[in-house]
Amino acid sequence: MFKRVTIITFLFILIIAGCSKPEETAEKVEFQGAREVKVVFADLSDISSYIEYSGKIEAEEAINIKPAIGGKVVEYKVQEGSVVKKGDLLVILDDTQLRQAQTQFQTMEKNYQRMLELHKTGAVDSATLDEVEAGYKVAESSYIFLLTNTYVLAPIDGMVTARYKKEGEHFDAMMDPLLLRMVNLEKIKAVMQVSDADINKIKIGQEVILMTNNSDQEFTGTISFVSPEADMMSGSFTVEMLVNNQDKLLHNNQFMNIKVLIQTSKNAIVIPQQAVINGEYVFILEKGKARKKFVTLGLENEYQIEITSGIDESVEVVTIGNTGLSDDDKIKVKN
Repeated sequence: MFKRVTIITFLFILIIAGCSKPEETAEKVEFQGAREVKVVFADLSDISSYIEYSGKIEAEEAINIKPAIGGKVVEYKVQEGSVVKKGDLLVILDDTQLRQAQTQFQTMEKNYQRMLELHKTGAVDSATLDEVEAGYKVAESSYIFLLTNTYVLAPIDGMVTARYKKEGEHFDAMMDPLLLRMVNLEKIKAVMQVSDADINKIKIGQEVILMTNNSDQEFTGTISFVSPEADMMSGSFTVEMLVNNQDKLLHNNQFMNIKVLIQTSKNAIVIPQQAVINGEYVFILEKGKARKKFVTLGLENEYQIEITSGIDESVEVVTIGNTGLSDDDKIKVKN
């Protein structure tokens, strides 16, 4: 029995030893082999330091269109989203009052012209002519007023963003706040609130880069207004910037991520932040080995950093796998 137990124990030890041997070999190969790293080329480009805030787009021209008279909405000439020019016809209201005013105006106009001719011959005195002229001007004013409030024209270039009544419904000039709304999306600004810690860094004319939350597309602008006083409640300062929106991709009241460019270096050697170790050195790829290079740093932002000395343009800099790396280590690029 004892002999049998001894044999089984011996076989168990052999099995364990056999299983562990490949792992030890693998570890030994991995240790002695080249370290896998990722590299990028040190690139010549512009780099900016910036401060970042959230803000909101506001149209400089946003118009609530509300006719001065009520009436049934007969026909819309535009849809929500229609882009129109100033003076384009937007909507037609019931023209019953307009037609009555037009008839009266035409009658008064003919009467006035006749009185003018009679006045020239002396058949009508000046007082009578003045009385007829006054009535004619009242009729003209009433007709123009009804015309502009029945056939409603666009007051600005822009986009129709809302229609608040359907065709056939009644618009009440006293109770309804508006009939249509328009904004000019070519003339927009972004507004943000800046803390007192950063307000002295911001000046009129500074460049800004804006991005929406759902896109990587960048929009450019410039600081146009910096409030000289802080808000009484929040203590923050209002800052406005004019934004280029020629393609009309930005919309009124849309939230934006805004970077205010504080300082910019042109044509600088730029590498990713993670390539720099302890703020002192980087590793570059040279003939299959890692070479440690001490560098001098310049401007930096969240993602990139400027190298003012220590490496040249176009060298391959290690960005991933540089932790624990030593000078002269073998490395293998796996981008």
